[in-house]
Amino acid sequence: MNKALILKQILIALQHDLNGLQTAMKVAHESATHSESVAENKYDTRGLEASYLAHGQAKRAAEIEASLRAFEAITPASLSLVSSMVAISSLVKLEDQDGVVRWVWLGRDAGGVKFEFEGNEIIIITLQSPLGAALMGRAQVDAFDLNPKGTSSGRLQNDRVMEYEIIALY
Repeated sequence: MNKALILKQILIALQHDLNGLQTAMKVAHESATHSESVAENKYDTRGLEASYLAHGQAKRAAEIEASLRAFEAITPASLSLVSSMVAISSLVKLEDQDGVVRWVWLGRDAGGVKFEFEGNEIIIITLQSPLGAALMGRAQVDAFDLNPKGTSSGRLQNDRVMEYEIIALY
């Protein structure tokens, strides 16, 4: 897998999310400041709700911009370093006990961002996620369990422990 091309795809996905959010933020701001949003009585909160929405979207946009800067700072040289253990910027192919394969990129932020690369869905996970924390420092062919209680909780199915194996590590 070419991690430099995957990094470009991450940047495209983040920029796409930011563009969509900026459009929504503009609409929410216009709604909050529109003359029809002026409260007609003390129970009319349309304008207030729209302003809360605009504020929340502005905070999320700032988070995405910070993620973009963080991913833009990753150098192609650092991606070409071969590591035998999972670390930040690792691309990991996992298989669970049911044979379901998933691809994850371990990042410092932007957790939950999904994108397609060469027909595979890849999701960014962070160390704050139970799966990210469980992966850190593991090697290819390592197998591990994630329990449903949250100490090492991954994808849960009917409150059963999920078993994963690292199939590939880039």
